[in-house]
Amino acid sequence: MTQQQNAGYDASYYEEKISEIVTEELELEPGDLTVSGEFIEDYDSDSLALITVVSRIEKELGVALPKEGLEELKTLGDLLAAVHTKLTEALQDA
Repeated sequence: MTQQQNAGYDASYYEEKISEIVTEELELEPGDLTVSGEFIEDYDSDSLALITVVSRIEKELGVALPKEGLEELKTLGDLLAAVHTKLTEALQDA
């Protein structure tokens, strides 16, 4: 996390909030979500739920992820990496 913390934002805050959003939208029990669990395979989710997750991340955290790359976001780890990339790009552009 050191690299993310040095990027100029609180990575742990984003990780916590994104985990909460995913847990709520996939209707999981607290503690069931893992970084490597696949949304569709392991949590019986669908693409609509992922769209809702991404929409909530944009609305609640102000991070817009491109809709055309959603199929690549298969795990919480993938989602966190995508958000990290967007936030570091925004900081570099600032």
